[in-house]
Amino acid sequence: MPATPASGDSSRIQALLAHRGGLATVLRPDPTLFERIGGRSVVAGIIDGLYDRIEKDAELRPMFTRTLAPERMKQKAFMEEWMGGEPGYTRHHAYGGIKNRHEHIHITRASADRWLSHMTASLRNHINDETLVAEVLYVLRPLAHGLVNEQKPARHGWEMRCHREKRWRTPARLAARGQAEALERCLDEDPAVLDDPRHGAIILAEAVLRGHTRVAALLLDRGVDVNLPSAHSSDIMMTAHCAALSKKKDETAAFLLERGAVYDIFSACFLGDLDRVSELLDAAPGLVDAQDPACDLLPVTPLHHAVYGGHEEVARMLFDQGAKVGVNSTALVRYAAGRRQTDLLRVVLEQGADATRIGCGRWVLDEEESALLIARGADVNYPDGNWIWTACTGNNSQRDDPRYVQALLDKGARIDTVLRGAGALHFAAKAGFTGVMEVLLDNGAPVDGRSEKGETPLFYALKAGPRADVVKSAALLLVRGADPTLEDRLGKTPLGIARRMKRSDKERIVSMFEAASPTVPA
Repeated sequence: MPATPASGDSSRIQALLAHRGGLATVLRPDPTLFERIGGRSVVAGIIDGLYDRIEKDAELRPMFTRTLAPERMKQKAFMEEWMGGEPGYTRHHAYGGIKNRHEHIHITRASADRWLSHMTASLRNHINDETLVAEVLYVLRPLAHGLVNEQKPARHGWEMRCHREKRWRTPARLAARGQAEALERCLDEDPAVLDDPRHGAIILAEAVLRGHTRVAALLLDRGVDVNLPSAHSSDIMMTAHCAALSKKKDETAAFLLERGAVYDIFSACFLGDLDRVSELLDAAPGLVDAQDPACDLLPVTPLHHAVYGGHEEVARMLFDQGAKVGVNSTALVRYAAGRRQTDLLRVVLEQGADATRIGCGRWVLDEEESALLIARGADVNYPDGNWIWTACTGNNSQRDDPRYVQALLDKGARIDTVLRGAGALHFAAKAGFTGVMEVLLDNGAPVDGRSEKGETPLFYALKAGPRADVVKSAALLLVRGADPTLEDRLGKTPLGIARRMKRSDKERIVSMFEAASPTVPA
């Protein structure tokens, strides 16, 4: 059974949205395929076979992460959903279309074909019916070829991940600054820099967000697509026209319209333009649940754009016109809650949006939002260990926020949660978050709790970066009863480590540890 062809109405909707790009004409096979090939166990075998081959492929292996275990797990969820199984990938792993998620990887036609050859071999090893294999490849082959973003192979293996992004940093910076002459020189030196449509769209967005109409004109004259969306701070794909209007750069937006920009349903919803949304839906009712081609396999609809734009009235209009929250509804909940838009949050929850996978967030600081979310199954412990990552580490410029951590604990965060083999207090000590450390200790975190390597939080305090006040963190732990002479699994102690440190405050730290260990000789 081949992939289901688009109906007449679907074809019309596709035509109306064709300006937003897309990965392939057909994105998914017939949804009965999952059961017809044998279900989950067969999918798992196919993906394991694929990654076993990739592991041994010297040409493809550098394109993948250091360890393939997480990728195997995610790919199994993706393939199961793609073939018509449970939407586990969308619910647990997806945060963007696969085209965007592969932009940092150097992918040539040859590497895509090499990947397809491994997939084909694995499919044939696990599916005895060649007709079913052909059905998978009929849809999968164009998707793989749609990810191609380079004409020539990378010169070195280390260039195959992330390295390609460097090429666009300078033109994007010049566009953002409105430096038209400098950008023109940059493009003259490397004319092919705009051959990648996605990055061309990003550079254009950098200009229009700041009202640099002259730069926008230069880029459009050089062939950049005026309608191809890109992602900005809103985490939603928007066209340059929508981006300009969102920042009230009306002159630039008007110029883009003159150059062929389309004011579509997604832009109108994001901008809260009720009249335009109504006009478009009257002309084509099927737009109400249309999926954004720019997000390919991630289900993003006009409703997502309305919620990300913060427009309750537009969301209500869409629901009145028959919009459904769909399988990607957790994103609606997370965004409305994250922006403290309680009324909008209530609207999407009442329509059945899934709160069970929202995880931890600053919504715990708002009692009204917390009550709404917890009543519908929100759990700050989802996914396991994530609350530690987001609140007790110094990652992503996080700060010492004891009020937030206390709110998480009040809303059910487990004090005995383990992340990467260690507890919350370990990570807070490493980050130098003394306020958070106080909260954790007050809520029962063991001051000498052990990591999987036998290390106590005092060990982690000594691993802190240069911005952390190790003296202050260590002093807090010692006051609370930490023992600097406890050994880890290798027989090391915090005191011994402190004596070997090369820090300006070494003597003070050693003195504190020795004072807390009077039986240990100096």
